Amino acid sequence: MKRTSILLIAIAGISLLMAGCVSDELTPEQLAEQMREHGNSVQEYTYTMVMTDMMSNETRVIDLAYKNPGMFRIEYKEPAEVAGQLQVSNGTYVWMYDPMSNVVRTATIPEDAQANETLNARFIEELLNTRTIEPQGRAVIEGRGCYVVTATPKDAYVATSMRLWFDRATWMLLKMETSQNGKLVMRMEYKDVQFDVELPDSTFEFEVPEGATVESMDGATAPPEMTLEEAQAEVTFEIKEPDHLPPGYERGMIMAVPVSEFDKGVIITYTNATEENVVSAQLTTIQLIESPYNESAERPVPEGDVETVRINGHDCTITTMQGMMGETRVLQWDDGECDFMLAGALDQEAMIEIAKSI
Repeated sequence: MKRTSILLIAIAGISLLMAGCVSDELTPEQLAEQMREHGNSVQEYTYTMVMTDMMSNETRVIDLAYKNPGMFRIEYKEPAEVAGQLQVSNGTYVWMYDPMSNVVRTATIPEDAQANETLNARFIEELLNTRTIEPQGRAVIEGRGCYVVTATPKDAYVATSMRLWFDRATWMLLKMETSQNGKLVMRMEYKDVQFDVELPDSTFEFEVPEGATVESMDGATAPPEMTLEEAQAEVTFEIKEPDHLPPGYERGMIMAVPVSEFDKGVIITYTNATEENVVSAQLTTIQLIESPYNESAERPVPEGDVETVRINGHDCTITTMQGMMGETRVLQWDDGECDFMLAGALDQEAMIEIAKSI
């Protein structure tokens, strides 16, 4: 039920391509000012992203072309199981193609989701709103002089930190490393970067391969939000909630969703009500999914590093997934009556404490 979206990871990993010069003596305030000032400077670019999970020693290679407003073409090159997958958008429409199944999924991008700001500018805002940045001197990456910047979470419950290398001449991101408690867990490198290239609009159109099945997602709608009492009336089990949440967290959206032909489950989100920034609030949202226990049902297994702990006398698997802005953890267990899935970007100790209080 928890899906890992390669598209979201690729878009979140967009290069910081910025023009202009800055003073040799950068303060954090000057750094943030320059980043915001030049966020929209580069309107068209291409690069190859090499993303390595240091824990599993797995590498993904992705080619991306981008043109503002909102046009992109993403092609997965490695590993073999995802090679050839495509996501293409002309800014108003998106195609997602899986050559293994020969299926094309399509969707219209809602008008209110069509932004004039570049992906780069949106990433910068997300970075500055959720992290405290500090300049860390200079370095050289592939013959290019770089500024080195560290970014640490403003939220004390998010345990990952980042180290970023920006080209001094263009403010292009050339490399990024993500660490957990001082241990390197992910490295992202941007190769063959070209910016302010002229990309024809035809780059961002998709021709459906012969014989491919086309599935439209435009008719898909999310289940309606409801109160806890309304959700309880929809399911056959007693809905349980955590007695312990981090300071400032409150219950948010509740939905009842089908989990089988005959049963429904419930999704409850918990958000930091004290967080005014929308992006920060979204990144730290906690999601709890409950469904009737089914011994024969196979649980979905997210991709990532897995370990097992005990939660109130029951085995609980914890899957840690690496993303651009840090880690997401998915805890899964059952108590013989319900299956539980708890997902969030908080540190492992905080997530376990929430699970124990359910």
